[in-house]
Amino acid sequence: MNKLYKIAVYLLIMLGIIHLGFTPFIYKTFNADALLFCGTGLTYTFMGLYNLSTLKVNIKSLSRIAVALNVMGTIFTIAITYILREPQAYAAMFLVTTILAFSILSVKGLIKK
Repeated sequence: MNKLYKIAVYLLIMLGIIHLGFTPFIYKTFNADALLFCGTGLTYTFMGLYNLSTLKVNIKSLSRIAVALNVMGTIFTIAITYILREPQAYAAMFLVTTILAFSILSVKGLIKK
């Protein structure tokens, strides 16, 4: 299960980086929409990197913070998916909820690091 957690985290990081990379192609001018689009990519990238760091170290407090971060990210992603209803939003929601579930299982000690 730890491998699935890592795969989901790496996929979320890749999704965030791809999201960032597409920003200048989707938005020709720098405006609020472009900034929000870019911010979403940064959110997914940083969220994935934080979860990756909790996999590398065995510090309980960092894992608990990751759960809180993942709850907030899941709420954010559910809102995005509800508004956009696009395939990439559903993919992000799947990844984020998977990571949330794995992070909770990790804190509970049901996944070995």
